[in-house]
Amino acid sequence: MKIVIVIDSWTEGNGAVVSTKRMVEELKKRGHKITIVTTGEYDGDFYTIPGFYLPFVRQSLESMGFLFGIGKRDILKKAFEGADLVQIQFPFLLARNAVKIAKGMGIPVIGACHIQPENIIAAMGKKDRPLIEKMLYCIFNFCLFKHVDAVHCPSKHAANILRDHGSKADFKIISNGIPKTYHHVDKPRPDWFSDHFVIVNVGRHSNEKRQVLLIEAVQRSKYKDNIQLLLCGKGNNTEQLRKMGAELPLTPLIEYVTEGDKLLYLNTSDIYIHPSIIELEGLSCLEAVGCGLPCLIGNSPHSQSTQFALDERFIFEMDDADALAAKIDFWYERRVLLRELKQDVLQMAEQYRFDKCMDDMEAFHREVLRTRPEFAIFPNTVVVRRF
Repeated sequence: MKIVIVIDSWTEGNGAVVSTKRMVEELKKRGHKITIVTTGEYDGDFYTIPGFYLPFVRQSLESMGFLFGIGKRDILKKAFEGADLVQIQFPFLLARNAVKIAKGMGIPVIGACHIQPENIIAAMGKKDRPLIEKMLYCIFNFCLFKHVDAVHCPSKHAANILRDHGSKADFKIISNGIPKTYHHVDKPRPDWFSDHFVIVNVGRHSNEKRQVLLIEAVQRSKYKDNIQLLLCGKGNNTEQLRKMGAELPLTPLIEYVTEGDKLLYLNTSDIYIHPSIIELEGLSCLEAVGCGLPCLIGNSPHSQSTQFALDERFIFEMDDADALAAKIDFWYERRVLLRELKQDVLQMAEQYRFDKCMDDMEAFHREVLRTRPEFAIFPNTVVVRRF
């Protein structure tokens, strides 16, 4: 198949771009020809479009290296020539023109659900804003979700929120998958871990990821003198986290780490803690699960990540530092049990392994192509899947 991927930014500042790159590389390995339409200059099968920042979230976007794309018609037409399928990764202004042009050329189009309005609201430094949320869903539908043949959703949660906000597309639930490099390896713990209880978190340092809450919870733990915290990532809140972390008995590691170090930490830490309140799936949880590391997860209604908790002992009340501190103390006292539970986590991981997920994605692409004569012109006549 010749597939064109339309994505506003190609810079790895968020999980959606990371998961898209992994998908593209695997599709290429399987013999498909992949062309990318995005902002920025890259070698290979890329078509570059202009980009812009939204002024009210510019600082947050710059920290992620994210630009919104402008859907130049001449560039899109050239990129789509000879394509079997167009897949659009974000529901922004670029998507609107891309859908129109692909449909006009008789090319099936699928969308992807990788973002919630809450992500943008959090980037604006605000909490719940129902009016803004409703407005953003209207924009997402106008640009993409009401005009495509089908939508790839990484979780049931993603499919449900699109359905509840008016999309009548065919929702296909396929996990982004655990990359092949993320598997359990018996590695010696780094010497500097000593006999400390090691907590790891991976992700962008931002308000919605709630690393601040994690530091507060460690500070309230009975065992804070022997807890080593790793906050692997970078973002707007990095300096704030470092200032807060300096008050802990053991100075946390707060920095962007290499892939090799991340794999080392996920294979040798005691527990992964995920306090994020906005997750359509949770790429960092997938990576931790792939290495057999038990995950302790906040129960946000805007997050699907609780699916990676082994049971209720691994779920805490969101945005409650005392509740998280109590869970940390509980598992500190059961470190041996955590090690024994690795096999249960690895068993869970099998359903999310990357090869399986990419088999499902390939089958999804072929399914859309088989419906091409029926749905190329009238995308809203597709079957709605209920959950």
